[in-house]
Amino acid sequence: MKKALLLFLIVFGIFLLILNVLHSEKSYFNRFKLSELNSGRRLDSQSDENMNTSGLIDGMDRFEWYSMKLNNSLKTADKVSTLYAYEFEHEITITITSWNFIGYRVFCRYIDENDIEIEEPFESFTYPEYIVACKKRKGTRKIGLSVEKNGDFQPLPILNRMLKKPTYELSMCIATLYGDEPKWLMFIEMIEHYKLQGVQHFYLHIHNASNYDLKVINEYVRTGELEVHYLLERDRRADNHWHMVNIADCLIWSRGESKWTIFADLDERILMTKYPGTILDYVRDIDDEEVGSLQFRQQWVLKTELMPEKYKGRDQLTEWMPTHRWHTSTGIGPTGHTAKCIVDTSKVFKMFIHYVVEFFPPPDGNFVEVDIAPEEGLVRHYRDQSLGNWGEKWLKEILKFGSLRTTDYPSQYLTNLTENVYRRAHYVYGNRFD
Repeated sequence: MKKALLLFLIVFGIFLLILNVLHSEKSYFNRFKLSELNSGRRLDSQSDENMNTSGLIDGMDRFEWYSMKLNNSLKTADKVSTLYAYEFEHEITITITSWNFIGYRVFCRYIDENDIEIEEPFESFTYPEYIVACKKRKGTRKIGLSVEKNGDFQPLPILNRMLKKPTYELSMCIATLYGDEPKWLMFIEMIEHYKLQGVQHFYLHIHNASNYDLKVINEYVRTGELEVHYLLERDRRADNHWHMVNIADCLIWSRGESKWTIFADLDERILMTKYPGTILDYVRDIDDEEVGSLQFRQQWVLKTELMPEKYKGRDQLTEWMPTHRWHTSTGIGPTGHTAKCIVDTSKVFKMFIHYVVEFFPPPDGNFVEVDIAPEEGLVRHYRDQSLGNWGEKWLKEILKFGSLRTTDYPSQYLTNLTENVYRRAHYVYGNRFD
């Protein structure tokens, strides 16, 4: 009897061992197939249930946190104009161009790879200005917004911002282009200046630019240095109100793709002064994770003529490049006065033209905006006196910051800047048969 029992136990143990081996082989096969599948295709957006498990803000569900920040009852709109959509780890963010549109109810609409809508729309709202946060849905390939739950909407492709690390260390968001003054030379000088300062990529919004200006803009797009978003007017606003659309969209556009992002205008040249290096060198030296923004003070260089309409050669460039032509300068503005910032957009929730309005709450401590002393860096702002009647409106106030004086663009950069501007301008505009 004992021998029979012992034989039974041995046979049963061998049986269990065989089953375990078979199960292990099947599991290995399934893991191999899953890995093979994931390596060959774009991963779908995750489900609503998964996205909030590690996407809390200040210990709260991120969408409840957004709602708390708005703290108002939602308004109803008759239309919404979308711009772009960006997919992050815990949400899809859609930017819009609709003016005066804070706190309006909108519905996120999800489209799969077969252009079929996925499940019920998700109700959201506009906050901060020009920004809508949508929950993620598995299988989403396009997304749109409607003002009614089952209303019309335009599906948008989704830009991937689920990056393991930033693609660029330093980029620049250029303020929206509009107005009639020729921009080609100012634009080339701006790009080439910031390239010398270590900027690796540029983001641009265009509301209005001439065909002549677009030739060189498109050349920078061709070489991969510049991306452009065009702004279509569906409301009624003054041109300068497009600046806030630029700020909001570029805050999201650069988030996750660039570690540091400069927000500045076409006629502004941020540079370091007594600090012995470039802007890129400076931000690389920052080792305090609480720093979320660097705020640079302004010095206005008085521009007294409009820029030339067309390229005529090297002598014209050295005569008309703003860094060569204008030197009469004001005193340096006080801290915060029309300042410009270089920010870590992953830390910024809400931003204005001249400063960060609100940071995301970090796990520990607080993110801060640091005032950069003029001895370390400043903005040389080549401000035209006639456009927008700026000289008549503002110069008297600006002169309170000190008497006029003569200043120069740094000599250590001017030779290379001039040569780089000429090379690009001549390549684009120097063909006499064009």
